[in-house]
Amino acid sequence: MPNLGRQIKIDEQSSSIYDVKETMLESLLKNIGLTAGEAKVFLKTVELGPQPASHIAHLTGMPRNTVRSILDVLVKKGMMVKTRRANTQYYAAEGKENLIRQLKFRKVRTADEIDHQIELLETYGDELSAHQWAKSRPKITFYEGLSGMEKVYEDTLTSKESLKSWASYDGLLAAMPTYFYSYFKRRAEKGIAMQSIHPDTSAAREGQKRDKAERRRSALVPHEKFDWTPEIQVYDNKVNICSWKEKLGIIIESQEIADTLKVIFNLSYEAAEKYGKTTPPTKK
Repeated sequence: MPNLGRQIKIDEQSSSIYDVKETMLESLLKNIGLTAGEAKVFLKTVELGPQPASHIAHLTGMPRNTVRSILDVLVKKGMMVKTRRANTQYYAAEGKENLIRQLKFRKVRTADEIDHQIELLETYGDELSAHQWAKSRPKITFYEGLSGMEKVYEDTLTSKESLKSWASYDGLLAAMPTYFYSYFKRRAEKGIAMQSIHPDTSAAREGQKRDKAERRRSALVPHEKFDWTPEIQVYDNKVNICSWKEKLGIIIESQEIADTLKVIFNLSYEAAEKYGKTTPPTKK
């Protein structure tokens, strides 16, 4: 009688070796870009040879539509071929040589893509550096307390163009009256003109009387309808905001933001002129 125990042991060893090989091949196929389902279907087709999708689905225990979809994907990837016999489509796995050829092609294509990305980085890579972003992003500086707010106004004395301002005389004179009378005079002496809009109060009307001496053209608007305390000034590539209640000053350096606020100011001033309380333009 044949030794059945020995035969069973050999069969178990063969099965174990096959399982190891199958696991290794599945891992290989996943490494070259196949999903677990694609690897399973591909290996079953390798094992059986050319088969219709229905037979592969039956043997793998996977839904027929899923298997057919996977097979078509593998055909597109160049890992399988599809043929027709009578009225049935058969799928067969490509051989090792074709798979190697596919990987070599992918290697070349990947190298070309990396070369192209390197070329793009060499051309436009400076835009990715922190230094470049720092230059292109707005710079915002905060100042606290009255001494800090003085620094905000002193910066306007470096302006190369006329200042544009929304300001409350009541707010700024209540906070720092001595400083501002000096500031107005020094600004005028530096030849820096100003165009401004103010809530119409007694302090604003007194200030408007000094417009010529302080190189200012101003417009007063009804404070009952338009009232504010902080001042906003726009000049060169800067915008400053001063809050008298919070004793906080901010300088924003951004050409885009400054240009936008200048347009908005011009629109505001044009609207303010309808109230008839504006300083006539200086005659040249």
